[in-house]
Amino acid sequence: MFMVKAKVVSAFLFALFFLPFLNACEKASTKTPTEERVYNVQVRAAERQPLRPFLEAIGTLNPYDEVTISSEIEGILKDLKVEEGTRVSKDMLLAVIDDVDYGLEVKRAEGVLGAADSKLQQLLTGARPQEIQLAKAEVNQTLADLEKRKADMDRAEKLYQGQYIAAQEWDSARTAYAVAVAYHQKAKENYALVVEGPRKEEIAQARAQLDQSRAALSLARQKLNKTKIFSPLAGYVRTKKVSKGEFVKNGTPLLVIIQSNPIKLRFTLSEKDAGKVKTAQDVSLKVEAFPEREFKGEVATVYPNLEEKTRTLLVEAWVPNPEGILKPGLFAKVILYTGQNRETVVVPVTALLYEEEKVKVFVDEGGVAKEKYVKPGRKYGELMEIVEGIQEGEKVVVAGQQNLSQGVKLNVAR
Repeated sequence: MFMVKAKVVSAFLFALFFLPFLNACEKASTKTPTEERVYNVQVRAAERQPLRPFLEAIGTLNPYDEVTISSEIEGILKDLKVEEGTRVSKDMLLAVIDDVDYGLEVKRAEGVLGAADSKLQQLLTGARPQEIQLAKAEVNQTLADLEKRKADMDRAEKLYQGQYIAAQEWDSARTAYAVAVAYHQKAKENYALVVEGPRKEEIAQARAQLDQSRAALSLARQKLNKTKIFSPLAGYVRTKKVSKGEFVKNGTPLLVIIQSNPIKLRFTLSEKDAGKVKTAQDVSLKVEAFPEREFKGEVATVYPNLEEKTRTLLVEAWVPNPEGILKPGLFAKVILYTGQNRETVVVPVTALLYEEEKVKVFVDEGGVAKEKYVKPGRKYGELMEIVEGIQEGEKVVVAGQQNLSQGVKLNVAR
Protein backbone atom coordinates (compact mmCIF):
# COMPACT_ATOMS: atom_id res chain seq x y z
CA MET A 1 0.00 0.00 0.00
CA PHE A 2 2.78 2.28 0.90
CA MET A 3 4.57 1.48 -2.36
CA VAL A 4 1.50 2.42 -4.42
CA LYS A 5 1.17 5.78 -2.75
CA ALA A 6 4.83 6.48 -3.34
CA LYS A 7 4.49 5.82 -7.10
CA VAL A 8 1.42 8.08 -7.30
CA VAL A 9 3.26 10.92 -5.55
CA SER A 10 6.27 10.52 -7.85
CA ALA A 11 4.07 10.69 -10.98
CA PHE A 12 2.35 13.80 -9.66
CA LEU A 13 5.61 15.53 -8.96
CA PHE A 14 6.94 14.64 -12.44
CA ALA A 15 3.89 16.08 -14.08
CA LEU A 16 4.07 19.25 -11.94
CA PHE A 17 7.68 20.05 -12.76
CA PHE A 18 8.32 18.69 -16.24
CA LEU A 19 5.04 19.22 -18.16
CA PRO A 20 5.42 23.05 -18.33
CA PHE A 21 8.95 22.62 -19.54
CA LEU A 22 7.82 20.16 -22.20
CA ASN A 23 5.05 22.53 -23.29
CA ALA A 24 7.54 25.39 -23.51
CA CYS A 25 9.89 23.27 -25.54
CA GLU A 26 7.03 22.29 -27.82
CA LYS A 27 5.99 25.94 -28.33
CA ALA A 28 9.57 26.94 -28.88
CA SER A 29 9.95 24.28 -31.50
CA THR A 30 6.80 25.43 -33.40
CA LYS A 31 7.44 29.31 -33.27
CA THR A 32 9.08 31.06 -36.45
CA PRO A 33 11.15 34.26 -36.18
CA THR A 34 9.47 37.60 -37.51
CA GLU A 35 11.08 39.03 -40.73
CA GLU A 36 11.46 42.91 -40.65
CA ARG A 37 10.39 44.59 -43.98
CA VAL A 38 12.87 46.65 -46.03
CA TYR A 39 11.56 49.36 -48.45
CA ASN A 40 13.19 50.05 -51.79
CA VAL A 41 13.61 53.78 -52.42
CA GLN A 42 15.55 56.33 -54.45
CA VAL A 43 17.22 59.27 -52.76
CA ARG A 44 18.78 62.53 -53.84
CA ALA A 45 20.87 64.91 -51.78
CA ALA A 46 19.36 68.31 -50.99
CA GLU A 47 21.33 70.94 -52.94
CA ARG A 48 22.14 74.58 -52.44
CA GLN A 49 21.83 76.44 -55.74
CA PRO A 50 22.02 80.12 -56.76
CA LEU A 51 18.46 80.83 -57.90
CA ARG A 52 16.54 84.01 -58.66
CA PRO A 53 13.06 84.65 -57.27
CA PHE A 54 10.50 85.21 -60.01
CA LEU A 55 6.84 85.59 -60.89
CA GLU A 56 5.05 83.96 -63.82
CA ALA A 57 2.48 85.65 -66.05
CA ILE A 58 0.89 85.63 -69.49
CA GLY A 59 1.42 88.68 -71.69
CA THR A 60 0.83 90.15 -75.14
CA LEU A 61 3.29 91.74 -77.54
CA ASN A 62 2.50 95.24 -78.84
CA PRO A 63 4.25 97.71 -81.18
CA TYR A 64 6.73 100.02 -79.48
CA ASP A 65 5.25 102.87 -81.50
CA GLU A 66 2.53 103.30 -84.13
CA VAL A 67 2.01 106.38 -86.29
CA THR A 68 -0.47 107.37 -88.97
CA ILE A 69 1.22 109.26 -91.82
CA SER A 70 -1.10 111.95 -93.20
CA SER A 71 -0.82 114.55 -95.96
CA GLU A 72 -0.17 118.12 -94.79
CA ILE A 73 -1.09 119.68 -98.14
CA GLU A 74 -3.53 118.91 -100.93
CA GLY A 75 -2.76 117.66 -104.41
CA ILE A 76 -2.44 114.63 -106.66
CA LEU A 77 -0.53 111.71 -105.16
CA LYS A 78 2.19 111.46 -107.79
CA ASP A 79 4.04 108.44 -106.37
CA LEU A 80 3.66 105.89 -103.56
CA LYS A 81 6.85 103.94 -102.92
CA VAL A 82 5.76 101.34 -100.31
CA GLU A 83 3.23 98.56 -99.87
CA GLU A 84 1.78 96.84 -96.81
CA GLY A 85 4.50 94.86 -95.07
CA THR A 86 7.35 96.96 -96.53
CA ARG A 87 10.21 97.48 -94.12
CA VAL A 88 11.08 101.19 -93.90
CA SER A 89 13.97 103.08 -92.36
CA LYS A 90 13.84 106.44 -90.65
CA ASP A 91 13.67 109.38 -93.12
CA MET A 92 12.92 107.01 -96.03
CA LEU A 93 10.87 108.59 -98.85
CA LEU A 94 7.35 107.14 -98.74
CA ALA A 95 5.22 109.24 -101.13
CA VAL A 96 5.32 112.26 -103.45
CA ILE A 97 2.56 114.82 -104.13
CA ASP A 98 2.63 116.79 -107.41
CA ASP A 99 4.73 119.92 -106.74
CA VAL A 100 4.33 122.09 -109.88
CA ASP A 101 1.98 124.67 -108.32
CA TYR A 102 3.99 124.79 -105.10
CA GLY A 103 7.23 125.39 -107.04
CA LEU A 104 5.69 128.35 -108.89
CA GLU A 105 4.45 129.81 -105.61
CA VAL A 106 8.00 129.73 -104.28
CA LYS A 107 9.30 131.66 -107.29
CA ARG A 108 6.57 134.29 -106.94
CA ALA A 109 7.35 134.72 -103.23
CA GLU A 110 11.05 135.09 -104.02
CA GLY A 111 10.24 137.94 -106.44
CA VAL A 112 8.09 139.75 -103.90
CA LEU A 113 10.81 139.40 -101.30
CA GLY A 114 13.42 140.85 -103.67
CA ALA A 115 11.27 143.92 -104.40
CA ALA A 116 10.59 144.54 -100.71
CA ASP A 117 14.27 144.26 -99.87
CA SER A 118 15.24 146.71 -102.63
CA LYS A 119 12.72 149.26 -101.41
CA LEU A 120 14.01 149.07 -97.85
CA GLN A 121 17.62 149.40 -98.97
CA GLN A 122 16.70 152.44 -101.02
CA LEU A 123 15.08 154.08 -98.04
CA LEU A 124 18.00 153.28 -95.76
CA THR A 125 20.63 154.52 -98.26
CA GLY A 126 18.85 157.83 -98.97
CA ALA A 127 18.96 159.95 -102.13
CA ARG A 128 22.08 160.02 -104.27
CA PRO A 129 23.71 163.40 -105.30
CA GLN A 130 22.35 163.03 -108.81
CA GLU A 131 18.80 162.68 -107.43
CA ILE A 132 19.27 165.81 -105.31
CA GLN A 133 20.49 167.78 -108.33
CA LEU A 134 17.55 166.58 -110.40
CA ALA A 135 15.13 167.57 -107.65
CA LYS A 136 16.72 171.00 -107.38
CA ALA A 137 16.65 171.45 -111.14
CA GLU A 138 12.95 170.61 -111.12
CA VAL A 139 12.38 173.32 -108.50
CA ASN A 140 14.21 175.90 -110.65
CA GLN A 141 12.32 174.82 -113.76
CA THR A 142 8.94 175.06 -112.09
CA LEU A 143 9.92 178.44 -110.64
CA ALA A 144 10.79 179.76 -114.07
CA ASP A 145 7.54 178.46 -115.43
CA LEU A 146 5.71 180.05 -112.50
CA GLU A 147 7.27 183.47 -113.18
CA LYS A 148 6.39 183.24 -116.87
CA ARG A 149 2.80 182.27 -116.05
CA LYS A 150 2.64 185.18 -113.60
CA ALA A 151 3.77 187.67 -116.28
CA ASP A 152 1.31 186.18 -118.77
CA MET A 153 -1.51 186.51 -116.25
CA ASP A 154 -0.61 190.17 -115.48
CA ARG A 155 -0.52 191.05 -119.14
CA ALA A 156 -3.80 189.26 -119.78
CA GLU A 157 -5.38 191.15 -116.91
CA LYS A 158 -4.42 194.56 -118.44
CA LEU A 159 -5.63 193.50 -121.84
CA TYR A 160 -8.89 192.24 -120.38
CA GLN A 161 -9.39 195.52 -118.52
CA GLY A 162 -8.81 197.38 -121.77
CA GLN A 163 -11.27 195.07 -123.43
CA TYR A 164 -8.67 193.84 -125.88
CA ILE A 165 -9.20 190.13 -125.07
CA ALA A 166 -12.18 188.05 -124.13
CA ALA A 167 -12.95 186.83 -120.61
CA GLN A 168 -12.12 183.27 -121.68
CA GLU A 169 -8.51 184.18 -122.43
CA TRP A 170 -8.24 185.95 -119.12
CA ASP A 171 -9.54 182.85 -117.30
CA SER A 172 -7.07 180.59 -119.15
CA ALA A 173 -4.15 182.78 -118.07
CA ARG A 174 -5.24 182.64 -114.46
CA THR A 175 -5.68 178.82 -114.60
CA ALA A 176 -2.24 178.35 -116.12
CA TYR A 177 -0.74 180.43 -113.36
CA ALA A 178 -2.52 178.35 -110.64
CA VAL A 179 -1.24 175.13 -112.20
CA ALA A 180 2.31 176.52 -112.30
CA VAL A 181 2.05 177.41 -108.61
CA ALA A 182 0.97 173.85 -107.76
CA TYR A 183 3.80 172.25 -109.77
CA HIS A 184 6.34 174.52 -108.17
CA GLN A 185 5.05 173.71 -104.70
CA LYS A 186 5.21 169.99 -105.41
CA ALA A 187 8.75 170.30 -106.74
CA LYS A 188 9.83 172.15 -103.60
CA GLU A 189 8.28 169.46 -101.37
CA ASN A 190 9.94 166.71 -103.36
CA TYR A 191 13.28 168.49 -103.12
CA ALA A 192 12.85 168.84 -99.36
CA LEU A 193 12.09 165.10 -99.04
CA VAL A 194 15.08 164.14 -101.15
CA VAL A 195 17.37 166.31 -99.06
CA GLU A 196 15.82 165.27 -95.72
CA GLY A 197 15.56 161.52 -96.50
CA PRO A 198 12.77 159.03 -95.65
CA ARG A 199 10.77 159.29 -92.45
CA LYS A 200 10.99 156.63 -89.71
CA GLU A 201 7.44 155.55 -90.44
CA GLU A 202 8.31 154.81 -94.06
CA ILE A 203 11.31 152.73 -93.03
CA ALA A 204 9.23 150.81 -90.46
CA GLN A 205 6.57 150.12 -93.07
CA ALA A 206 9.21 148.89 -95.52
CA ARG A 207 10.68 146.60 -92.86
CA ALA A 208 7.23 145.16 -92.11
CA GLN A 209 6.66 144.49 -95.81
CA LEU A 210 10.04 142.75 -95.99
CA ASP A 211 9.18 140.54 -92.98
CA GLN A 212 5.85 139.62 -94.54
CA SER A 213 7.59 138.72 -97.78
CA ARG A 214 10.07 136.52 -95.94
CA ALA A 215 7.26 134.74 -94.07
CA ALA A 216 5.38 134.19 -97.33
CA LEU A 217 8.49 132.70 -98.94
CA SER A 218 9.14 130.46 -95.92
CA LEU A 219 5.55 129.20 -96.03
CA ALA A 220 5.76 128.55 -99.76
CA ARG A 221 9.01 126.61 -99.36
CA GLN A 222 7.53 124.64 -96.47
CA LYS A 223 4.57 123.60 -98.60
CA LEU A 224 6.93 122.63 -101.41
CA ASN A 225 8.94 120.48 -99.00
CA LYS A 226 5.76 118.79 -97.79
CA THR A 227 5.12 117.41 -101.25
CA LYS A 228 7.68 114.73 -100.30
CA ILE A 229 6.60 112.56 -97.37
CA PHE A 230 9.25 110.76 -95.29
CA SER A 231 9.03 108.09 -92.60
CA PRO A 232 9.45 109.47 -89.06
CA LEU A 233 10.65 106.10 -87.70
CA ALA A 234 12.05 102.71 -88.66
CA GLY A 235 9.56 99.87 -88.84
CA TYR A 236 7.01 98.25 -91.12
CA VAL A 237 4.04 99.51 -93.14
CA ARG A 238 1.00 98.10 -91.41
CA THR A 239 -1.76 99.67 -93.53
CA LYS A 240 -1.88 101.50 -96.87
CA LYS A 241 -4.94 103.77 -97.09
CA VAL A 242 -4.51 105.42 -100.54
CA SER A 243 -3.32 104.61 -104.04
CA LYS A 244 -1.14 106.40 -106.57
CA GLY A 245 -3.03 109.06 -108.57
CA GLU A 246 -5.61 109.90 -105.90
CA PHE A 247 -6.33 113.50 -104.92
CA VAL A 248 -5.52 113.95 -101.26
CA LYS A 249 -6.49 116.80 -98.98
CA ASN A 250 -4.74 118.28 -95.98
CA GLY A 251 -5.05 115.69 -93.21
CA THR A 252 -5.83 112.68 -95.43
CA PRO A 253 -4.38 109.48 -93.82
CA LEU A 254 -1.93 107.78 -96.19
CA LEU A 255 -0.10 105.01 -94.28
CA VAL A 256 0.12 103.40 -90.84
CA ILE A 257 3.66 102.47 -89.72
CA ILE A 258 4.55 100.41 -86.66
CA GLN A 259 7.89 100.18 -84.88
CA SER A 260 8.61 96.77 -83.36
CA ASN A 261 12.25 97.08 -82.25
CA PRO A 262 12.17 97.13 -79.34
CA ILE A 263 8.76 95.52 -78.96
CA LYS A 264 6.47 96.15 -75.99
CA LEU A 265 5.45 93.30 -73.72
CA ARG A 266 2.37 93.93 -71.59
CA PHE A 267 1.29 91.60 -68.81
CA THR A 268 -0.62 91.75 -65.54
CA LEU A 269 0.18 90.70 -61.98
CA SER A 270 -2.23 89.84 -59.20
CA GLU A 271 -2.83 92.22 -56.36
CA LYS A 272 -0.73 90.19 -53.92
CA ASP A 273 2.31 90.45 -56.24
CA ALA A 274 1.94 94.16 -57.04
CA GLY A 275 4.56 95.15 -54.48
CA LYS A 276 7.25 92.91 -55.96
CA VAL A 277 7.61 94.61 -59.34
CA LYS A 278 9.59 97.73 -60.19
CA THR A 279 11.21 99.29 -63.25
CA ALA A 280 14.51 97.92 -64.63
CA GLN A 281 13.75 94.35 -63.46
CA ASP A 282 14.68 91.58 -65.91
CA VAL A 283 12.05 89.59 -67.76
CA SER A 284 12.26 86.56 -70.02
CA LEU A 285 9.57 85.26 -72.33
CA LYS A 286 8.71 82.49 -74.73
CA VAL A 287 6.21 82.42 -77.58
CA GLU A 288 4.62 79.43 -79.29
CA ALA A 289 5.99 80.53 -82.66
CA PHE A 290 9.55 79.90 -81.38
CA PRO A 291 9.19 77.42 -78.50
CA GLU A 292 12.92 76.71 -78.24
CA ARG A 293 14.00 80.35 -77.99
CA GLU A 294 14.03 82.54 -74.91
CA PHE A 295 13.83 86.32 -75.30
CA LYS A 296 14.95 88.77 -72.65
CA GLY A 297 13.85 92.30 -71.81
CA GLU A 298 13.48 94.83 -69.03
CA VAL A 299 10.55 96.39 -67.18
CA ALA A 300 10.01 99.92 -68.48
CA THR A 301 6.67 100.97 -66.95
CA VAL A 302 4.70 99.95 -63.89
CA TYR A 303 1.25 101.48 -64.18
CA PRO A 304 0.13 103.53 -61.15
CA ASN A 305 -3.24 101.85 -60.54
CA LEU A 306 -4.88 98.42 -60.47
CA GLU A 307 -7.79 97.51 -62.69
CA GLU A 308 -10.89 97.68 -60.50
CA LYS A 309 -12.68 94.73 -62.11
CA THR A 310 -9.78 92.27 -62.28
CA ARG A 311 -7.70 93.59 -59.34
CA THR A 312 -4.57 93.26 -61.47
CA LEU A 313 -1.62 95.56 -62.13
CA LEU A 314 -0.52 96.28 -65.70
CA VAL A 315 3.23 96.10 -66.36
CA GLU A 316 5.07 97.01 -69.57
CA ALA A 317 8.52 95.75 -70.58
CA TRP A 318 10.71 96.49 -73.61
CA VAL A 319 12.20 93.52 -75.45
CA PRO A 320 14.94 93.94 -78.11
CA ASN A 321 13.73 92.63 -81.48
CA PRO A 322 16.49 93.35 -84.03
CA GLU A 323 15.48 90.45 -86.30
CA GLY A 324 11.84 91.49 -86.27
CA ILE A 325 10.68 87.92 -85.58
CA LEU A 326 8.53 88.88 -82.60
CA LYS A 327 5.21 90.12 -83.99
CA PRO A 328 2.66 92.37 -82.30
CA GLY A 329 -0.31 90.34 -81.12
CA LEU A 330 1.62 87.21 -80.07
CA PHE A 331 0.93 85.75 -76.63
CA ALA A 332 3.94 85.20 -74.39
CA LYS A 333 4.74 83.18 -71.29
CA VAL A 334 6.49 85.64 -69.02
CA ILE A 335 8.94 85.22 -66.16
CA LEU A 336 9.57 88.36 -64.13
CA TYR A 337 12.69 88.20 -61.96
CA THR A 338 12.01 90.06 -58.72
CA GLY A 339 15.49 89.81 -57.18
CA GLN A 340 19.11 88.80 -57.64
CA ASN A 341 20.56 85.28 -57.37
CA ARG A 342 20.54 83.85 -53.84
CA GLU A 343 21.78 80.59 -52.37
CA THR A 344 18.72 78.37 -51.88
CA VAL A 345 18.29 74.79 -50.57
CA VAL A 346 16.17 72.85 -53.07
CA VAL A 347 14.82 69.32 -53.41
CA PRO A 348 12.90 67.63 -56.24
CA VAL A 349 9.18 68.40 -56.22
CA THR A 350 8.47 64.63 -56.20
CA ALA A 351 9.96 64.34 -52.70
CA LEU A 352 7.18 66.33 -51.03
CA LEU A 353 4.26 64.66 -49.23
CA TYR A 354 1.22 66.74 -48.30
CA GLU A 355 -0.87 66.19 -45.18
CA GLU A 356 -3.61 68.80 -45.24
CA GLU A 357 -1.73 72.04 -44.46
CA LYS A 358 1.54 70.31 -43.54
CA VAL A 359 4.32 69.22 -45.88
CA LYS A 360 6.87 66.53 -45.06
CA VAL A 361 9.70 64.52 -46.58
CA PHE A 362 11.57 61.36 -45.65
CA VAL A 363 15.34 61.32 -45.39
CA ASP A 364 17.73 58.40 -45.32
CA GLU A 365 19.79 58.29 -42.12
CA GLY A 366 22.01 55.22 -42.12
CA GLY A 367 19.49 53.07 -43.95
CA VAL A 368 16.56 54.14 -41.74
CA ALA A 369 13.70 56.44 -42.77
CA LYS A 370 13.32 59.65 -40.80
CA GLU A 371 10.23 61.83 -41.18
CA LYS A 372 10.79 65.62 -41.38
CA TYR A 373 8.25 68.42 -41.73
CA VAL A 374 9.43 71.23 -43.98
CA LYS A 375 8.41 74.73 -45.03
CA PRO A 376 8.45 74.98 -48.83
CA GLY A 377 9.16 78.24 -50.66
CA ARG A 378 9.02 78.96 -54.39
CA LYS A 379 8.96 76.36 -57.15
CA TYR A 380 11.78 76.51 -59.70
CA GLY A 381 10.79 74.18 -62.51
CA GLU A 382 11.20 70.61 -61.13
CA LEU A 383 12.77 71.86 -57.90
CA MET A 384 11.16 73.26 -54.76
CA GLU A 385 12.79 75.73 -52.43
CA ILE A 386 12.94 74.54 -48.80
CA VAL A 387 12.93 77.43 -46.37
CA GLU A 388 13.02 75.34 -43.17
CA GLY A 389 13.42 71.69 -42.21
CA ILE A 390 16.16 70.40 -44.54
CA GLN A 391 19.86 71.11 -44.68
CA GLU A 392 22.16 70.91 -47.66
CA GLY A 393 23.46 67.39 -48.27
CA GLU A 394 20.67 65.46 -46.51
CA LYS A 395 19.56 62.42 -48.51
CA VAL A 396 15.91 63.00 -49.38
CA VAL A 397 13.72 60.14 -50.60
CA VAL A 398 12.40 61.09 -54.05
CA ALA A 399 10.75 57.79 -55.08
CA GLY A 400 9.02 55.13 -52.98
CA GLN A 401 8.23 57.38 -50.04
CA GLN A 402 4.43 56.99 -50.16
CA ASN A 403 4.41 53.85 -47.94
CA LEU A 404 7.18 54.87 -45.57
CA SER A 405 6.84 55.55 -41.86
CA GLN A 406 9.21 56.70 -39.17
CA GLY A 407 12.05 54.24 -38.47
CA VAL A 408 11.54 51.66 -41.23
CA LYS A 409 14.55 50.24 -42.96
CA LEU A 410 15.49 51.41 -46.44
CA ASN A 411 17.18 49.82 -49.40
CA VAL A 412 18.53 52.65 -51.54
CA ALA A 413 18.60 51.90 -55.25
CA ARG A 414 21.91 52.64 -56.88
